[in-house]
Amino acid sequence: MGLPSPIRRACLPFLAGLVACLLAAAPARAAIFINEILGNPIGTETGLDEKVEIYNSGPNAVDMTGWGIDDAVTISTAAVRARIPEDFDASCGTNPIIQPGEFRVVHMTAGSAVLNNGGDDVYLVSNRLVSATVVQLVTYPTGIPEGQVWACLPNGTTSFAIRSPTFCASNGGPIGDVTAPATVSDLLAAPGAFPGEVRLTWTAPGDDGTTGTATSYVIKWSHAAINSGNFAAAADINRFTLEPTPRTAASAETLFVFGLDPDSTWHFALQTTDEVPNTSAVSNNATTSPAPGTRLNPNLGYTSYYGNLHSHTSLSDGVQTPAQAYDYARFTAPTALDFLAVTEHNHSGAGMSLPSYAIGAAEAATRNVDGQFVAIYGQEWGIIATGGHANLFEAPVLFGWEPGNHDVFVAEGDYTGLYTAFRANPPALYPPVVEWCHPSGSDFNGYAVTTDSKAVVSLMAMVSGPAFSTSTTESDVGSSTGNEVLFNDALRKGHRVSPTADQDNHNATWGASTQGRTAVLASGKTKSQILQAMASRRAYATQDHNLDIQFSADGHAMGEAWTSGTGIRIAMHVSDPDVGSGVSQIDLLRGVTGVSNAVVVASNVNSRDFAWRELQSFPAGTEVHYYLRVRTLDNLTAWTGPVYVKYDPAAVTGIGDGPRTGSTITLAASPNPAFGRVTASFSLPSASEHADLRIFDAAGRLVNTLISGPLAAGPQRVEWTGLDENGRVAPAGIFFLRLDTGRETVSKKVLLVR
Repeated sequence: MGLPSPIRRACLPFLAGLVACLLAAAPARAAIFINEILGNPIGTETGLDEKVEIYNSGPNAVDMTGWGIDDAVTISTAAVRARIPEDFDASCGTNPIIQPGEFRVVHMTAGSAVLNNGGDDVYLVSNRLVSATVVQLVTYPTGIPEGQVWACLPNGTTSFAIRSPTFCASNGGPIGDVTAPATVSDLLAAPGAFPGEVRLTWTAPGDDGTTGTATSYVIKWSHAAINSGNFAAAADINRFTLEPTPRTAASAETLFVFGLDPDSTWHFALQTTDEVPNTSAVSNNATTSPAPGTRLNPNLGYTSYYGNLHSHTSLSDGVQTPAQAYDYARFTAPTALDFLAVTEHNHSGAGMSLPSYAIGAAEAATRNVDGQFVAIYGQEWGIIATGGHANLFEAPVLFGWEPGNHDVFVAEGDYTGLYTAFRANPPALYPPVVEWCHPSGSDFNGYAVTTDSKAVVSLMAMVSGPAFSTSTTESDVGSSTGNEVLFNDALRKGHRVSPTADQDNHNATWGASTQGRTAVLASGKTKSQILQAMASRRAYATQDHNLDIQFSADGHAMGEAWTSGTGIRIAMHVSDPDVGSGVSQIDLLRGVTGVSNAVVVASNVNSRDFAWRELQSFPAGTEVHYYLRVRTLDNLTAWTGPVYVKYDPAAVTGIGDGPRTGSTITLAASPNPAFGRVTASFSLPSASEHADLRIFDAAGRLVNTLISGPLAAGPQRVEWTGLDENGRVAPAGIFFLRLDTGRETVSKKVLLVR
């Protein structure tokens, strides 16, 4: 793992045309920024028509020889789309040494268009022929008119907007604009609806004083009061969440900040800038403590086990034997694997014979040592030219189409038939699990969704190969080219798949060619536990060989699906034992099943922790899927398995008044009737690993959650302030407090008087 690079800020579209800022690693002392992107030129464009302007905002000259511009499809490959300086546009200079304040324009390479007209990721990379170190990532949104650009305002800053091209010239505001945005004086901080949340509110200032629309906010936090003298030294809020883009002057602004320590007092202040930039004075200091209680715990008790689900031996088109492969992965690989799957090709064209399949399964049985190492055997089914490859783990029979070379016939290219056949011939001791390998756009019968596919297809490769690597030092890098787009296509179509990172070893490099790992969250290291976790989709893909991710969504693990009446909460913690490791950026992506691919809806930077709550409402019956993407300081990526939430805002919970029969807990409420505030009190006979104390209205709809997490034994007192989870005043009427400790559930009726 490399040492962390200095951090510079970049910009990213956030939700419907909003802009938020994120951080990206940059080379030491460099301040090179993507400054302007023309992704949708007028007419039918080629790569040469698409341009990216870069700008040196720092005090030193930078030699950009060997740098490049890449997009989302090719970021994981050395062959970038545009080279620096070879693809500099001569109209703006061709010297690879860019001086302070200078511009350069890079055009995409000749041929077909590269940058999507409907939005894309644009990466500025250094060392493009070696490691393609990401210097900056900018994502431009859909909806940019033909011939318009996504431009940084002003040059080399954190704010982007749609405007006319100004290549080789300043993107700044009108000449002579010296009026700063008005100073915010009504910033307020209040506890949110859950432990660890704070709600910030203020009135948007203008671009010029109190008119127009400003460009960006800088919001700071501290545990001491913030003023103009210490504002610059205070910490940026982007450790928790990204600043919103300013709304039109006089509009109400609201920002929820998640993941704060409930036992601390937090202070907040902000400044506002326009496009010049003119900067406002520092706002008033706002302070609060978050709502008390225990924050959502990302650790659900599972352990991350690391392995490789795709490899070969001489029984198909690899080398040596399965037994040697398992021994190598367990004892010889530079970072020992917890599990290895040997997945031989299913047909004679790649070396498989019917007797060989049984031999491989037998060797796997001899090398499996539950609790120490899991040896998985299976088959890689199909031919790339006719639909792709799918791994079937622990399949007890060989599925195929060649006469005399199969146990169960499945026609070549019939993937939907394969899923049906696997369900009819499952492993005797384990659930049937299918993984889609190194996917392409038309594979697997066009990613057809069937009842059987939804039952057995649990995993999809986000990273794969290089298949014929000879590295035994984890020095190669697997390709993820275009895979996240296909992953999102599969989720949108209705598949429930978690991402994997495969090595696809064909040489004696099992688990040693790259750092890529499939991590499985399981209760133990037995074959049954690992395969059950895979079937449950409790898996994530990581380009780092020991990156540990703990994840919870309302107490559910990645891969789970459930119905919720209100927006879910997500918590994640990332850890890495390697020296110099760290997290540069965490993105939360959200998609709507059957409607839209996932897009980034929240981010934070320079933090190993992520906390967030869904504040958007969805029509009843809408299934929404969420997953997180982690970028490390040394430019490796991990992707979590998604969760799937069907929202039903009208969902109700039956609430009674009093304890269930035999309960040892008494729940009291005082005062009752309550005039705006009520205190719930109870005593637990023993500690609870997870307890919920919630407020429901008379119809059974969730109003607020007061406790959700571990709870110690003994007396407890919790106050409800009479607000719903969005901070609105609940109306007068009958409400129910309900306490669920996992062992007992008790409730208490409360009359709220206004």
